[in-house]
Amino acid sequence: MPEKIDPLYTIFENQLIVVQDEKMDRQTFVLKVVQEYIKYLRLNHIAIPRHLEHHVIDELAEQVSGMLTKKMYGHLTIDQFQSQVSDKEKARAKRKYSRIKKTA
Repeated sequence: MPEKIDPLYTIFENQLIVVQDEKMDRQTFVLKVVQEYIKYLRLNHIAIPRHLEHHVIDELAEQVSGMLTKKMYGHLTIDQFQSQVSDKEKARAKRKYSRIKKTA
């Protein structure tokens, strides 16, 4: 049975492991993940009511920030974290990300 993919985590993981941007700070990283996830939802015809969009974005940002804290524990920067990620993990992240891009 194929593994179930969480699109938010998959986008987060791809940004964290694969994307190279030395100047990206935490806030920018979180915003980038949330924006891509919102785009994914829209491409899959999942609507967020306008009057709730701000709340949804805030909640997603909190979730992504929490994931980032847990994933990067013991690393001071994203670059430092990426230097510790194996090629196998990078390949797995790319595969999962390409699967959600196919559904969008």
